[in-house]
Amino acid sequence: MGFLDYYRQFEDLAPDEVSRRLRERRDAERSRRLAEVPPLDLAGAGWHEPPHAEVVNAATFALRRAVNAYPDPTAAALREAVAAAQGTEPERVVVSHGAGELLRAALRALPVRGGDVLLAWPGWARLPALVHEAGGTPRPADPGALRGALDERTRAVVLCRPADPTGALAPLDGVRALAQALPDTVWLILDEALAGFEPPAADGPLEHPRVLRVRSFSKAHAMAGFRIGYALLPEGADDLAAALGPAGGVSAPALAGAQWAVENGGGAVARRRAAAARERERLAAALAGTPLAFPAGHGPYVWLSSAEHDGRALAEHLAARRIYVAPGGAWGDARHVRITLRAAAATDRLVAALAEL
Repeated sequence: MGFLDYYRQFEDLAPDEVSRRLRERRDAERSRRLAEVPPLDLAGAGWHEPPHAEVVNAATFALRRAVNAYPDPTAAALREAVAAAQGTEPERVVVSHGAGELLRAALRALPVRGGDVLLAWPGWARLPALVHEAGGTPRPADPGALRGALDERTRAVVLCRPADPTGALAPLDGVRALAQALPDTVWLILDEALAGFEPPAADGPLEHPRVLRVRSFSKAHAMAGFRIGYALLPEGADDLAAALGPAGGVSAPALAGAQWAVENGGGAVARRRAAAARERERLAAALAGTPLAFPAGHGPYVWLSSAEHDGRALAEHLAARRIYVAPGGAWGDARHVRITLRAAAATDRLVAALAEL
């Protein structure tokens, strides 16, 4: 309806009738808006809220102070802060563009070409592709069977701790035993991007000449947009350190935000860890006694399956209610979906939708 046509429709009507029609139209529009259910994205990997305000302030200050200058290519200040927090030396810390880039660089730098890389599975969905890029062959294995799967073709082992998508947390003593069982040429790479969600008592030192630990600020620090992470190297791995570092370094805002997070962000991480644990417990309690279940674990991801429906049916059922989850096909598993937990209201809506199933 054109502008003039809109007003012509009221020319021969009494004012009361015009008012009535306008009220009816307004009420109808309100009803339509109330009927529209906003989408709920539970498929993404990032934390649903922004980082601590001081992280943003530190990054903004760094950007304004030297927007025309190159950042410190050695990331010295952040490496010192990480080393102090982790009880190691700055020389054993490498800063790069997120855990994913560090994993890619590590697989390319280590001698995996022509051999197998054992992947504790399910793990981060992109790992098989990264192994192929490095010239190796990915070989999925149950996390509890990694030692028995080692053979002459094995060049490296990758273990997510806690695991994406299940939240499973391999005991540190078991990881140490796995490291001790490695043949002399095999490396153990620990993808610890979700380490901030594990209980502090579950973390600790892991000294071994062929263990590489990779961590991220994207998850528990809610800094996915900064694209920054770090690796903890064994003593004397200077060649690997050189291979992992990015050309030109990491941006000044990312370095400043990450340094504030390391030195001051422990409270914010603890709150996110508690929030994720609370929503896991609420969802588990709501699904108790139903065909729906997920394994116990840590972090914001749950690996949901049903005794009566496959993963595609679960995803389609939720999508029909504008709740979007990650189908298990990304992990080669048609029975599961990965759900990223958010705040209590999102869990309530998810529970209500699953109850209809």
